[in-house]
Amino acid sequence: MANRDDVTRELARCTECGSVYAARQWPGGTIQPIGAGNCDCGSTNFVLVTDAGEDPSTGGVNAE
Repeated sequence: MANRDDVTRELARCTECGSVYAARQWPGGTIQPIGAGNCDCGSTNFVLVTDAGEDPSTGGVNAE
């Protein structure tokens, strides 16, 4: 089990529909919306959103 200090609160975007959620990022890299296991569209895949609205998984290029 992860230590509470190892889990960070982040802003995450669903990779399927683009919905944005408050989320937790676990030490292993897993991103999960707070209060839910998946997006309203059913997806369980999320990427972090930076302050500039950029997707860090694409090297800072906004995928939208």
